[in-house]
Amino acid sequence: MSRRGLPLFITVSVLWGVPYLLISVALEGLGPVGVVAGRVALGALVLLPVAWRRGLPRLLRERWRPLLLLAVVEVAAPFTLIAVGERTVSSGLAGVLIATEPLFILALGLLWGKRERLARGAWAGAALGFLGVVVLLGVAGAGKGAVLVSAAAACYAVGALLMHRLFRDVPPLTVTAGMLATASVPLLAVAAATEPAPQVTARVLLAVIGLGTACTAGGFTAFFALVSAEGPARAAFITYVAPVVAVSAGVLVLSEPVTARTVVGTLLVLAGAGLAARRPSATSTARLTMSPPSATPAGVCGGSRLPSGTERNEKGAP
Repeated sequence: MSRRGLPLFITVSVLWGVPYLLISVALEGLGPVGVVAGRVALGALVLLPVAWRRGLPRLLRERWRPLLLLAVVEVAAPFTLIAVGERTVSSGLAGVLIATEPLFILALGLLWGKRERLARGAWAGAALGFLGVVVLLGVAGAGKGAVLVSAAAACYAVGALLMHRLFRDVPPLTVTAGMLATASVPLLAVAAATEPAPQVTARVLLAVIGLGTACTAGGFTAFFALVSAEGPARAAFITYVAPVVAVSAGVLVLSEPVTARTVVGTLLVLAGAGLAARRPSATSTARLTMSPPSATPAGVCGGSRLPSGTERNEKGAP
C-alpha cells in the first residue's frame, strides 16, 4: 500500500469501526431514531457544501425518486435497525454482524446480477458466514437485536446494488450527500414525534457529533480518497478490519465481554465474508455461467461492494 493509501486505510478502519461504540454511548440519552437523525443531519451538513458544487442540485431536481429510495434502503432503514439492535447487542457484536454484508451481496447477485461463474469458495464462504451468524446469535443478550443488525447488513447489500444500477454516472460523494440530506428531515420529524425528550449530556452530545461529522461525513470522504489512491479491491479490505476495531473499542472503552463463542463466530463471519467477496479468476471468468453482480467489494461502511463509479464501503457506514 502506498504512503498516501496506508494512512487513509487506517483512518477509514477507525472511522468505520468506532460508530458502533458511539451509537451505544448516544443511546444513553437519545432514542434510536434520535441518534440516527442527529448523525444523518450532521453528516449532510458537512458534505453539502462540497456536493453542491458537484451537481447535487441537479441530482435532487431530476432524480429525487430513486434518491429517496436509496436514502431509505441505504441510510434510514439500516442506521435505525443498528441503533435499535444495539439496545440489546454489544457494539462489538454489531460491528461483526455488519460484516455479513458480502454474503447478502452474493445471494442478491444471483437474483439480480449477470449470470457469471462464481469464484471458487463463494458458496463455502456463504456457509461459513451463516454458521458464524448462528454462533453469534447464541451470544448472551444477542437475540432479537442481532437479527435487526443482520437485517441492516442486508439493507446495505440492497442499497449497494441500487447505487450501482441507478447512480453509476454520479460522483459517489454527491450521491452520499444527497441521500443523507433526503433522509435527515423525515428522521428528525419521526424522532420528534415518537420519542421522549432527549437527556443530552456532554458524553451523549460528543458521541452524536462524532458519529455525524467524523464517522459519516469524514468516513465517506476518506473512503473515496482511499479508493482513488489504492483502487476498490484494496479498499474493500476495510470490511475485515473495521469489525476488529469495533470489538476492540467495545472492550477497551465499554468493557464489553469477549467470550469464546464471540471469537469463533467473528472468525467464521470474517472468513465467510472474505470468500464470498472474492472475484472469479481470469481463467474461470473466461467460462461464464453464473455470479453476483460484483459490487464486490464495498458498501456506507462495510466492504464487499464497490460498484464502479459509486463505491462506498461495506457501513457500514455503520
